[in-house]
Amino acid sequence: MQILDKIMQKMNIIIAIFSVSVLFISFYFVYSLSLSYAQKETIQSLDTTLQLTKNLLEEEQQHALSLSLLLSQDKSFLQTFYDQNRSASFEIIRQKMKSLETFQGYAFDVQVHDKNLHTYLRSWDFNITNVPLASFRKGLVEVKKEKRPLVSIEVGKRLNIKAISPIIKDGKFEGSIEVIENFEHLREKLAEQGYALFVLLDKKFLSIATTLQGHPLLENKFILVNNTYDKNSLISLENENLRHLGSYGYFMKDKFSYGYFEIQNFENEPLGYIVVALQNSMALPMYSHHEAVSPSRQYHDVNSEVIIR
Repeated sequence: MQILDKIMQKMNIIIAIFSVSVLFISFYFVYSLSLSYAQKETIQSLDTTLQLTKNLLEEEQQHALSLSLLLSQDKSFLQTFYDQNRSASFEIIRQKMKSLETFQGYAFDVQVHDKNLHTYLRSWDFNITNVPLASFRKGLVEVKKEKRPLVSIEVGKRLNIKAISPIIKDGKFEGSIEVIENFEHLREKLAEQGYALFVLLDKKFLSIATTLQGHPLLENKFILVNNTYDKNSLISLENENLRHLGSYGYFMKDKFSYGYFEIQNFENEPLGYIVVALQNSMALPMYSHHEAVSPSRQYHDVNSEVIIR
């Protein structure tokens, strides 16, 4: 009888161990499936959002271009510009801006340049004038040369969207007018979808983009351009190795996942990155995918392509 009891006890122990093992394996299998599913869902979400971000960025550029073209053909502004009446030009520009901002919900700045590519007028500071720009504003030089409008992401004192339209009189270049938009509207649109936005500029441009000095520096490589950002996802981003970024990709670790794509100026010169961040629904293992920059990439010949992008 005692022998039978001992056998039964051992059998119960074996059954218990087997049951616990099966339960553990089942939980592990379910957890692994959940992780795999969450990872695939996150990658798909990042891919979709990156495409959305590219589309929104293109819309922002076309919006800035339309405003620039509109202002460059405004008869009341042109009359004061030709008369070199800066105060009258300033008042007209400010009135137009106020009306457009109220109607469209977009905030933007305007800069007017003379035929020598010096600052003629800035909407945010009437007192600034006659600042030479040709040495660091390639877009202005290109517009004067081609006498055609240009919209692109460009480095000036800031990094932003710049849409420049020439002012032509009797076939001659008399100056240009520029609409400047930052990335705040894009950030707000993405925030509505639950994503944070980070615009990163290579720090080698800090000698030009002097207003960004003092902004957060990541990996001693990139300057954070936007003033408003999600602090939690920024802290996580600061701990990532950003020197391995390619032209497009994503990476995830623990609480946050990030997708990115490279931004370039109108000459296809790399400037930095647009990065979107998503808080994970569960802690995810480290994973990354980076599409390498083609070693054969060259800056395009502006004479062989249409400039409006």
